[in-house]
Amino acid sequence: MAKFCTKCGKPLKDGKPCDCEKNIKENTSNVNNIMDNCLSILKGMFKNPSKTLKEEATEDNFNLSLISIVINAIVFGLTIHFLISNIFSKAGLNLDNITNSINNASNQLTALGINLNINTNFGLTSGVLMLVMSIVIIGLLYLMHSVIFKKTINYKEIVSLVGISELFFTLGLLITFIISFISPLLALLILILIALYFIVNINQGIIEITSLNNNQIIYTIAVSIVIPVILFLSVYVSLLSIEVMFLLQGSYSSNLLLGFITL
Repeated sequence: MAKFCTKCGKPLKDGKPCDCEKNIKENTSNVNNIMDNCLSILKGMFKNPSKTLKEEATEDNFNLSLISIVINAIVFGLTIHFLISNIFSKAGLNLDNITNSINNASNQLTALGINLNINTNFGLTSGVLMLVMSIVIIGLLYLMHSVIFKKTINYKEIVSLVGISELFFTLGLLITFIISFISPLLALLILILIALYFIVNINQGIIEITSLNNNQIIYTIAVSIVIPVILFLSVYVSLLSIEVMFLLQGSYSSNLLLGFITL
């Protein structure tokens, strides 16, 4: 009769011990190595950003950088959601109550055949836009190097450059998240500062890992960083302003509007 491992249920062969514990130890070790690597990079970004970007923006950190980009988008979305919520709270308004009121009114209007699509999920929108911006920056950086200036560069190094820079940006977002509960205005200022620092890091990283001359670096930064960031801010601020306007108006008029339409 075959024997089975008492921990994972896997059949045992020839009475040999199961390798599940070994796999668990290896997975735990991998996680610990990733965490140690992240801490090492963050310390380096504090002490010597230029050297850290040169040493860490490599193909070896490609997977870590992908994870960093995704986590940064998630944390950015959460930070923006709570930052806006706390700003509304300081103004004496409850964002959740307002959004629920708008959504209920929108659902009832839809039932009447009137489609009113109002997106009140600031966090999700912010996270998606941040992820899209990161992808656009990576694509434009590769385009400028490989197509425009005909320079040989590994796309994984570019992903690592953005991911390593966003690793530090994520830390700043966590600080912004905490400060938003104390002073939303101060949190907003910190958010702007870490965003500018992110751009500086990308600029320095391009200098360190590429062979572009000064003029080529200027054009690369202008096309790959400044333009996407400006477009991101323009679209984001516009959408945010429209949504906030709907929310503020809806908090006072959504029920009246619904009542008027149903007459």
